[in-house]
Amino acid sequence: MQIKVEAASELDADRLRTLRLAALSDSPNAFGAKYEVEKEKPINFWQNSARITNWCLVSADNADIGLVAVDKATQDRTADCWVSAWWIQKEFRGKGVTRLMMDWIDQLASKNDWHRIGLGVWPDNKAGISAYKKLGFIAGSELMPSRSIPGLLYLPMFRDIGGESLEQARD
Repeated sequence: MQIKVEAASELDADRLRTLRLAALSDSPNAFGAKYEVEKEKPINFWQNSARITNWCLVSADNADIGLVAVDKATQDRTADCWVSAWWIQKEFRGKGVTRLMMDWIDQLASKNDWHRIGLGVWPDNKAGISAYKKLGFIAGSELMPSRSIPGLLYLPMFRDIGGESLEQARD
């Protein structure tokens, strides 16, 4: 099996849309976004998303199997960059794809001088929390209010990749 991990461009808008909708359909409770809303968004939404967000698309033998998004974090995130929308088709989980995606994120972070990577996970998503811990993420000290679903709290997790993180710079 040949795994390919690549950055998305505007030309990948259809792939991005298809993967994102597959993720939301497969794991509707894992994300803040909802399938019913995302499926109605026009192709120019996905083109713009590929332009402003660092999307990673993953394929196995030329069939798309996963994606993840990385953005420069806002100051309140206490991280340099923020990971979201991480998803892999079930049959490819536990086969090293997550590690390849993390390597892509690390390379992107290094290129942008981002030292602290953050993400949010629902506290009841034990499998997700376990997977992130295996990648070196550490749970934050308290739950945070969700931006996408008011009234819900998420668990922030962080991974430092060397250099001075935002939090170290504030001390």
